[in-house]
Amino acid sequence: MIRKIKVTDYPRLIEIWESAVLSTHDFLKEEDCLYYKEQLPVYFQYVTLFGFEQEGILIGFMGIAEGNLEMLFIVNKQIGILKMKIKSK
Repeated sequence: MIRKIKVTDYPRLIEIWESAVLSTHDFLKEEDCLYYKEQLPVYFQYVTLFGFEQEGILIGFMGIAEGNLEMLFIVNKQIGILKMKIKSK
């Protein structure tokens, strides 16, 4: 299910972001990751956020601004499952 994100979801979004970034952004230094992690709540204010839920648990989110997809993050262990679901449709 896709739903709008609330401010109370921010801690979970940060967990999702960290999971995704640590498994896919190996070009970032540890201090870069820490910096961006601290800035996420600020960045969230500039996009409309939608979350992806599976069995009532947020597993991913996207941020849209001015009709553009500005951020898209999915929990690392869910990426393969989502790819299989997309291919089967």
